Formats: sequence, structure tokens, C-alpha cells
Amino acid sequence: MKHKWSDKTRAPNGDSRKVCTHEGCEIVCVSCHRIDDHGRKYHHKEWWRGSQKIQVGGSTPACEAAEVSPL
Repeated sequence: MKHKWSDKTRAPNGDSRKVCTHEGCEIVCVSCHRIDDHGRKYHHKEWWRGSQKIQVGGSTPACEAAEVSPL
């Protein structure tokens, strides 16, 4: 199952976040924008579930929403 993302919210520092709205997943994707010690911009993504960081960079983790079968 693919994630169903909320609209992005942006922070003043340029970071943005979106949440998977599937019940049972609620993974948060944070797009981080930073400037290193040499003045170069770099970008990375972090994925969170609750207060636990589950991954930095790489491919988007799978959606863990519980599939509900129709009655």
C-alpha cells in the first residue's frame, strides 16, 4: 500500500513535514534543509513514527497501515 500524504507544513527554517494519513501508519516525513560549515546547502529526509526516528535518507519506508477488508 502506498502512503497517502497530508499537505506539507513548512517551518521558518525551510524544513517541511507531511504525515501519512492512513490509519495505522501515521509515519511523518521531515524534509530537512541545512547549511554546512562551508556554507553549502544540503537536504536530507527523516522518517519518524511518534517520537522514534526510524530512518534517515534512502527510500521511503513502506506504509504500515492495517488493511481493512470490506464487510
